[in-house]
Formats: sequence, C-alpha cells, structure tokens
Amino acid sequence: MGSKRGRSITGRRLLLAVPAALVAAAVAVVSAVGPATSSGKTARTSSGTKLTIKGKPTSGGVASYALPIGDTFSWMLPLENQANYENYESNVESGMWRPLYVVGGAGSTGINYPMSIGKQPVYSHGNTVVTVKLNKGWKWSDGKPVTAADVRFFFELEAAAVKAGKYAPYVSGEMPKDIASVSYPNAYEFVIHLKRAYSPNWFTGNQLTWVYPLPAQAWDKTSASGKVGNYAATPAGAAKVFSFLYSQSEKLSTYSSNPLWKTVDGPWVIKSYDATTSHTVLSANRKYTGPGKPHLAGYQIYSFSSDTAELDAVRSGVVDFGYLPFSDAAQINSFKNQGYNVVPWTYFYNEAVEFGYTGPWKALVSQLYIRQALQHLVNQPLYIQRTLHGYGIPDYGIAPDYAGSNLVAPALRSNPYPYSVSAAKALLTSHGWAKGAKGIDVCKKPGNSAHECGAGIKKGAPLTIQLMYTTGVPSFQAQVEAFQTAAAQVGISLPLNGQTQNTMYSIAGVCPPGPCKWGIAAYNGYMWDFGQYQVLPGGQNQFGKGNYWAGGYNSPQADKLIAADHTSSSLKALYAAETYLTKNVASLFWPLPDYEIVLAKDNLGGWYPLSPYANYQVSRWYLTKP
Repeated sequence: MGSKRGRSITGRRLLLAVPAALVAAAVAVVSAVGPATSSGKTARTSSGTKLTIKGKPTSGGVASYALPIGDTFSWMLPLENQANYENYESNVESGMWRPLYVVGGAGSTGINYPMSIGKQPVYSHGNTVVTVKLNKGWKWSDGKPVTAADVRFFFELEAAAVKAGKYAPYVSGEMPKDIASVSYPNAYEFVIHLKRAYSPNWFTGNQLTWVYPLPAQAWDKTSASGKVGNYAATPAGAAKVFSFLYSQSEKLSTYSSNPLWKTVDGPWVIKSYDATTSHTVLSANRKYTGPGKPHLAGYQIYSFSSDTAELDAVRSGVVDFGYLPFSDAAQINSFKNQGYNVVPWTYFYNEAVEFGYTGPWKALVSQLYIRQALQHLVNQPLYIQRTLHGYGIPDYGIAPDYAGSNLVAPALRSNPYPYSVSAAKALLTSHGWAKGAKGIDVCKKPGNSAHECGAGIKKGAPLTIQLMYTTGVPSFQAQVEAFQTAAAQVGISLPLNGQTQNTMYSIAGVCPPGPCKWGIAAYNGYMWDFGQYQVLPGGQNQFGKGNYWAGGYNSPQADKLIAADHTSSSLKALYAAETYLTKNVASLFWPLPDYEIVLAKDNLGGWYPLSPYANYQVSRWYLTKP
C-alpha cells in the first residue's frame, strides 16, 4: 500500500539483500528463512555487512522502532481509506488482525502460506471458481474460532466500503466487483465464483491478499452501545456497520480503551496510544494461536517530526531500531563503534513523480514527447550518488531495478530514457518548440501533426509547468533543484512550489477527481508498495482506468495490457504492461531511495533478513542479555 500504498511521503532509507526468486508469476510460498544473526557471534548479510548480536536470546521485554519522518500509525480498521493506505499502517494492523494471506517474509517476496490463515487456493472451472480452505486452530482473543463467517463479514464490509468510496485498494472492476458470488459450504471453507476467468497468480496475489477475516461476533454492530447482531448480512445493514467501525477508527484518542480493538487473532493487541504524538504501544496477545508467536512482551512505535529528533532518540536508547539519515551517512562507523548494527534496507517499491493530467497544465503533460523529454532530464545515477550517498537503486519504470526478482520486465533493467540534455532538446525542437523570452521555449508550430506542439497548445504558449514538491528533506530538495536546472537547459521552465507533506496531501491528494491545481507533483518518497495488497506490479491500481493515484492518467492501450496480465499466467503479459507504462512515461520515474539505513542495537535480534516490503516483522524480534 501504495507508501498510496502509495503516497508514503517520507524520506525512506536503505539497502537489503537479493530477495528469493519467485516461482511462476511470483506468488510462491516464501522460504522459511531464519535470523541471519546469532547471539554472541558475528554474521554477514548477503551484501557483506557484518552483524553482531551480543548476549543470549531471552523471552519478554519491550523493543521499539522509529518510523521515517512524517509517518504515523493512525488507523485501526483493516479496511483503509486513501489517506491511510500506507505500508506502515497495514504492518501494524496485520499484526493485530491476520490477513487471509500474509505477504512477504524474512528477505522473501511472495505469499507466506505457512503464516497465513488460508491454505493455498484451488482454482477450477477454467479459473472461474476459487476454493479456499482455512487452517483450523486459529482463534480470536475472546476464544471464538476464526471461521469462514469472519471472511463473509469482511466481504460484506468491503462491499459497503467500496459503495461509500472509502476503500483505498479498490479500482474499478476489481474486488468485490469481479466476484459474482461467494458460498460457504462449511465453517472452514468458502468458494468464490468469479465473473470471468482470471490468472490464479494475479487473483491470489492482487485480490485475495486484501482479505482480512474480521471478528463478526464483536464487530457486527451499528453503535457502541448496541448489541452484536447479524446486521451486515444485508447491504443496508453492512453500510451501517461499516459507518460505525469507520467512525471508531477515526477516534484516535479511544484506541487503547475501545473494546472493539481488543478482539484480535494476530500476535499483538493495542495497549496504549497517544493521539498527539502517535506513540503506539502494543502488547503480545497471550491468546494468540497462530504460527510465529512473538518473543517480545510488547513493542513501541515512535514518530518524529525531524531527522534530528529521531537520531537523538536512538542515541539516548529510547529507540532500539531506528535509522541514520542519508545526510549523516558519514557517521556510520561511529555508530558501529558504539554497538549498533548498521544495515541498508533496500525494498521492492516504485518511486514516481505524478503528472496532473486534468489540471491547468494538462495540454503539456498529455504530450508523450514532453514527458519523454522530462524523463531524459532525471539524472538517476547523480541523484543516487550525490544526494542519497549511494543508498538507493534505479527505478526505470513501474517496478524498480530490484535484483533477483522475476517480476521486473527485462526492459526495466536498463533506462529507456537515460539522462541526456541533447535528447530532451531534440524531442522539443522536432515538435515545434523554440527559445523565447528569458530562455523559455514557446510553441512555434501549433497543431496535432507529428512535428507540431500537440492538441490544446496554442501558438506562443510557453513551456512552463508548475512543479509542486515536498519540502523538509535536503536530499530530495537537491534532486528537485537539479531536475529544474536540467530542464532550464532545454527551455523548460519548472517554477517550484514547495509544500509541506500534509499540504501536498490536501492539494495533490484530491486529484483526481480534482480539480488538479498542479502540473507535476513530486513527493519525497512517493512509494507504491508491492506487498500485502499487490504482489504482481502490473500497474492496475496505480495507472489503470479510474485510478486515484496517477493524476488522472488514462490509456486504453495500458488498460488492455493490464487486463491481459489479469487473465494470463505468463510473465510475458506482466512484462508487456510494465514495459508500456514505462515507455509511455505514465509518471516520471525517479530513483528509489533505500527505506532506511537501519541502526539496530546489538542486543536486538531477529530483525534480519529485512523484508522487501518494508515490514518490520516484530514478531521475529528478540532481546538478549549478557
């Protein structure tokens, strides 16, 4: 979640190892990878970094981690709206309410069936029927079993959430709209009848991963004082139940006291929450019956408004698992000498800069050649080396150049639009642009032919596009300014409009439907995360018809290729969609900064290998003692 699971607008940091290759279309079972660290010994990550965990593992204790700047846990209900559709939200939610299928593991991509409530689905009748059996033995913290009735309750609430326009994963035509009906033969089985045949890889990885069995026996109510009933069985009743639960999730000050949030089937339960600072404390669910029981007695989540505050919290011992800002990379050896393991965290996300296809600059950004010229001006190697100090990987399209993953099309392994001022200039001059006043290009040849400026661009119109960007992070500011300078060299004027993270949400985050009052929106850390809600990066949720996330991008050819990916089990279909969206420059593709430079105390174990989906996987953590 796409961190739009998506708009994760923070300065993410770091470099992981090569993930396990995925089988077929990459929804294979993740491998059972144990900790790469061992107490009292030195181990190495796959990138060669030394890790040392001092002492002997213990049970109990409370550990803590810091979220990147600006991120806060602030949503309980595992049916997320657009504003809370973030990996750091779902990471916490999925620790309290286990998804039907858990995605990712220790250093592995794909579906983690051993940790999931659902057994591997069975497809039949030409891939139009999906049968899912649940693993028995899972129980809610109130002692009730987790059954198909809880899955049914989810589907009922999901339909209500979609109708209310408050369910972020939904894109037109996807779940629940692609389902004709669901039957429930017994307490531990449900059968989905699809409206058409879908690829098992896509439907399992990009649809069934949305499903969270929810505690109907505690949540099927329409008010705090009302009795639990069977209200969600009807659409009207489900709408009332969803509205009630949604309203409760908005009440941050009641998170730790609301009995709704105490009925969980995951390894963690909320203990306390500060609505002002977002400081979150969770305790181990001692009634947890699933696999992977936590070693810790609890954990804390800290949020910070500045890198300085976060680093001070690490130094003071408040935070056990934090991060070193890119700008402080020179301090790595100092932290190692102080007893910290320092590891870069690379992950499988997408970094994009949006175009406003329906705003005042739509005539300009709708021209492919202009988008291509702009892409030629993004100097990814320079940004990675100079502003990220080497802590990042290239992102040449809708999936990054992530080593070891077969989900990345071969065409995305090299840059289709490498940095070239001359190439950008040639594209503009060949379409009728020439230097005007103050060095800004103006349209000399209006019209729609191959060598004219394009539809909606009048003669004499300047090649000026407002660039709104997130302030507050020096490394990102430097990237934006370098991009602006490069654009000026070819006659493109990009007046900068710096905004805080929250203001970016309120301006660019409402478009579409609009109005789009911006030309280009550059979020620091615009992450589309391929994880719990999207295993296969085919582009539907980010760039498909009716998308919320891409500034109104709409391409019939892209929709056709995306649809083919949904029905074909061949990786070629996935690659075709990825390649088209990339070469069509649906958004500007930007280098992917590593999620964090991890600073982990040497008495904290179990956190490595790191998740390629930026999940902290706290259930694996443990503390040591001398």
